[in-house]
Amino acid sequence: MNSSERRAQTPERILDASERLFSERGYSATSVRNITTEARCNVAAVNYHFGGKDKLYREMFRRRLRTLRDRRIASIRDALPAAGNPASLEEFLRAFAREFIEPLVAAPDAPGQPDDSVGFTLITRELVDRHLPHEFIKEMFEPVETAWSEALARFCPGLDEESARLCMHSMVGQLVHVVHLQRHAGRVEACALPHILEHIVGYSAAGIRSFLPPAPSEATR
Repeated sequence: MNSSERRAQTPERILDASERLFSERGYSATSVRNITTEARCNVAAVNYHFGGKDKLYREMFRRRLRTLRDRRIASIRDALPAAGNPASLEEFLRAFAREFIEPLVAAPDAPGQPDDSVGFTLITRELVDRHLPHEFIKEMFEPVETAWSEALARFCPGLDEESARLCMHSMVGQLVHVVHLQRHAGRVEACALPHILEHIVGYSAAGIRSFLPPAPSEATR
C-alpha cells in the first residue's frame, strides 16, 4: 500500500479507533492521543480531517447512528411480511422485538450477527454524559419513529401518531431493560429470553390497543 492509499484510509481508521475507545472509556477518558495511537497516525490528522475531538465525536456518532437507524427501519419493514396475511399486531411486534434484541444480546463474535453492542454502549454513555445536542439525536431517530408509526397504522387503524410514537418508546424501553439485565447483571438466561420477549409482545399489544378509539356501538351505527 502506497502513502496516498494510507492517507485516504486515515479518516476511517480514526473513526474506527474513536468508536472503540469512546465505547470502552467514554468521552472524557478518551484523549485525541489515545485515538491517534490506536489509529496509527499523528495527532494533527484529527484536526486535519475532523477539526478536533468534539467534531470527531459527532462524526463518529453520525456514522454509527446512521447504521443503526437504517437497520431499525429495515427490521420494521421486514417485520410486515412476517406478520402474515391477514396482518397480526402480535406477529409484527414479535418480529420487531426479535430483530431489535438479538444483535444486542448475541456474543460480539457470533457468526452472522451485526455488532450492535458498540452502538448500544455509545448511546447509553451519551445519555448519561451528554456531549451532543438534543437535535442531533432526534434527527437520527425520527425516521425510525415514522417507519414504526406507518407500520402500526396497518394493524391499528385510528391510532394517532403521537400514541404510536409513545408506544414504540415504551416497547423499546422494555427491550433495552432486558439487554441491560442480560449484559450487565447476568440475570437473563438465553433459555428465558423467548418467554420474556413473548411477555413484552403481549404487554405492548394490549397497551397499543388501549389507545385505539372505542368502536361505535350498535346504537350509534
